[in-house]
Amino acid sequence: MSVDVCYVIAQGFAARTVLHTGAVPALRERGHTVSVLVPHGAGGSLADTAARLGVTVHEAPPLGGRHEYFSDLLRRYLTEDVRSNPALWARHVRILAEGVGLRKVWTARVGIVANRLLRPWVTARPLVRALEAAALRSPDAETALRRIDPRVLVSTYPVEPLEGCMLVAARRLGIATVGQLLSWDNITSKGRFPVSPDRYLSWGPIMTEEVREYYRVTGARVRDCGVAHFDAHVRSVSPERIAANLTALGLDPGKPYLLIGMSSPFFCPNEIDIVEWLAARVAEGRFGPDIQLVVRPHPLNVTGYLADKAWLPRLDRLKSARVGIDYPTLKEGALVWNMDESDLPHLANLLAGCAVSLNSGSTFTIDAVIHDKPVIMTAFDADLELPWWQSARRVVDYTHLAKLLGLGGVRVASSFADLERALDSYLADAHQDAEGRARIRERECGPCDGRAAERQAQALSDVVTGAWR
Repeated sequence: MSVDVCYVIAQGFAARTVLHTGAVPALRERGHTVSVLVPHGAGGSLADTAARLGVTVHEAPPLGGRHEYFSDLLRRYLTEDVRSNPALWARHVRILAEGVGLRKVWTARVGIVANRLLRPWVTARPLVRALEAAALRSPDAETALRRIDPRVLVSTYPVEPLEGCMLVAARRLGIATVGQLLSWDNITSKGRFPVSPDRYLSWGPIMTEEVREYYRVTGARVRDCGVAHFDAHVRSVSPERIAANLTALGLDPGKPYLLIGMSSPFFCPNEIDIVEWLAARVAEGRFGPDIQLVVRPHPLNVTGYLADKAWLPRLDRLKSARVGIDYPTLKEGALVWNMDESDLPHLANLLAGCAVSLNSGSTFTIDAVIHDKPVIMTAFDADLELPWWQSARRVVDYTHLAKLLGLGGVRVASSFADLERALDSYLADAHQDAEGRARIRERECGPCDGRAAERQAQALSDVVTGAWR
């Protein structure tokens, strides 16, 4: 039995943007059948949500190690100018500096030589991508897609080996493919996609420009739809929910609060020290007698290979009448970073109620500016000076963040003194930098009107029916 739309969901952030939004209900309202394809052994992680939505869950077959090796280690050296891409260069230098994993170190040393040799030969890159597509070919993946028989395959994270294999299989089987990228940094920070989908559902003008630049996608094959999981910022916020969140954290719903969204230690190694400093300043009343603090650990802090669980007891010790720790609500199961459906509207209300939002370079910035909240980016390493490849300073050099910061609307703190000044300024006048925040909303997300999921569903429906050619 065939299905109209099949999403490939390799990890929990993709599940959120697909299954925790109005996209699937909107597709069902248009009369379409929907399924999801998840990693081998992860089907149970989505069973309850899928049953509620009327979605069929399929597990992908196990993949061989060569797929992951080629996609994760070799792709960036053979298809990108690694030295001029800060995100890829930082990863390269980190591998050599840490010297962990003989295969990774060997690949980095040989890969950078190959990268220098191939850099002048732009014509060689299509050949490299063709070789990678051949490496990603999987008869088992083709068999799985024949069984599901989708009319459209949607990839949310094309650099992931599972999704690369499925895109290759779909192309061989003549199945239409659509890229619905789960994050704003996927194009510029992850290396070239081994297979570019036929069409793209873009977040907004910046992503559309990147798709055209990197993959030569014509205007007819990309649509600005907005971000479905950002619809919650418009559709689920209420004063009652904001107050309930604070009460649950033991804070006073009648008083203002700062909200800091943490990143993984991989990106900001000393962020826990910044959080402890901020909690101490709030507790002593440095930013006013009523200011409170909510600390929101990233799912990467809590679970998965990028987590540092030594941070968790330190966070718990910060709890007080003025400081609350808001852990993301994660579901158990084999799908990494899979959050409960309740977490997205909960997060939207936390952001809607805060006085100032802080983070070290994550999507939290865009979440906050949707609510027109002042944003401070903590791009420093507490009282230490770490090497660039390890430091939180490097993140602001990444292409996607450099573009955002160029729009104005976000202040970057490079020290504790910078952070104090920025907080004092924004707490005195939250309307500062509002024009820059408006530019960020328009350029990154297009219209933030709560209808992105409907636009995505209509676009996919047009692929199914042949209306989008």
